[in-house]
Amino acid sequence: MEVVDISLRGNIILVNAAVLFFMLVTALTNSWQAFGYLTGLSLSLWLITGAMRENKLGPAVWIGVSVFVIWSVCITLIFKYWAEFRGQFPEFTIAGMHPGFFILFPVMWLLIFIPGTLSYALLFDRWIMTEDDWKEFCRKTGKEGEL
Repeated sequence: MEVVDISLRGNIILVNAAVLFFMLVTALTNSWQAFGYLTGLSLSLWLITGAMRENKLGPAVWIGVSVFVIWSVCITLIFKYWAEFRGQFPEFTIAGMHPGFFILFPVMWLLIFIPGTLSYALLFDRWIMTEDDWKEFCRKTGKEGEL
């Protein structure tokens, strides 16, 4: 029997497949907070997988971890405020918004945007596709003079 060697990237994809299965289970059982945590984990795993280079993790792991931590803290606060003000108007608002919605929109999405998107863009030139890698790619494809 032949043993198949699965790369690190393949292992991460298999873990993410399991996470997606558990997301389906939590959705079918109306466990929405668990679904929220699993969604953050899945997004972080995809970010890490996409930022791998030659089957090596590199600095993108820290971006993925920070995105997951921010996501988890925000999901916890969203469900805290949802439970606290369930069925009633909140005693206070933040910038005119329900506290849970304020955590969701300005806090969660902006905090994830900064390390997730901007750091990824800065990381791309230094880790994923360096100038030397781009020149090598152009040389191999015969497109050196066209750029």
